[in-house]
Parts: sequence; C-alpha cells; structure tokens
Amino acid sequence: MVEIEDSPSAAESDRTLEFIRLLGDEERRLYAYILSLVPRWSDADDIAQQTRIRLWQQFEQYDSSRDFGAWARTIAHYLVLAHRKKSEREGSRMTNEFLEAVAEQFTQNIDEVEVRQRNLLICLQKLSAGHRELLKRYYSGLEDRRDIAADVGRSFDSVRQTVRRLRLSLVRCVDGLAMAETSSE
Repeated sequence: MVEIEDSPSAAESDRTLEFIRLLGDEERRLYAYILSLVPRWSDADDIAQQTRIRLWQQFEQYDSSRDFGAWARTIAHYLVLAHRKKSEREGSRMTNEFLEAVAEQFTQNIDEVEVRQRNLLICLQKLSAGHRELLKRYYSGLEDRRDIAADVGRSFDSVRQTVRRLRLSLVRCVDGLAMAETSSE
C-alpha cells in the first residue's frame, strides 16, 4: 500500500514562513495605511482582514524582488476602493480623489506615519484605562455616541468635550515625543 503524504513540502513550508515573516514586518504599516483611508476603525479592521486573506491567496504571484509593503498596500488600496464603492451606495461623502491624495501622502510619509503611530501608542498608555476605553468606544463606530454618553452617565456634549480634550492631549504628546526624538538625533 502506498502512503500519501499529507504534510506540506519543504518548499511550501518555507513559502508559508516567508509570508508570515513579510506580513509580520509590514502589518502595522499596512493597518495604518488602511486606517488612513477609511473613517471607521471597524471598517479598517474588516479591510485589514480581507487584505491579509487576499495577500495569502495571491502570494504565489508575489515577486520577491519587489517591495512586499508596496505590493500589500496596492492590494489593500483596491479593497479600500471596493469598500468605498459599497459605501457610496450607503451615502459616504469621501471622493475617490480624496482617497487617492491620502494614499499618495501616506506612501510618501510612511516612515513618519510609523513613528507617529508608535508615539500614539505610547501616549495612549499614559491615559487612564477609563479614558482609553471611552476613546475606543467613541471612535469604533460600533455604538451610537449618544448611547455611550448615556451609558457613562454624562451628557452627550460633556462626553464630546472630554473626547476633544483627550484628542488634543494626545496630539500634544505625540508631537512632544517627535520633537524629543528629533532633538536627540
């Protein structure tokens, strides 16, 4: 009796490991790119997941002499456009020209975006857990903002003002960290 080997070949295994490594190196930048093109975190999460799936499905076509990040952003860009087309039917206000301009700006400033994203994570950790949770709920797009206000026992305007102050505080913190990095170089 002939046994059929179910385990992947060494080449398939190496290719899978290469994909995981490349995606791991680019995943944060890829997510930041997607997030820069869609207004809601929940949409960005969905598009990022679709992008990872599409990248894996098309990985055999990837030319390893090319920049994986650029290839991944191209695929993500098309998925964002597909999302945009669907959103247009639902009444989205962003134009394709706007999305193209943001994508171009992001690509030109990818290193700066990565530094600012890292700094934002540092600054978010400086906030109280309650404030982080409020920002997450407020910007997730999963809940009506008036419901959030009612849930925390405050007026809608009060919550909106708190979020505004937190956002300004985060901007100052991120800018401050960037200035500190620049002056130390």
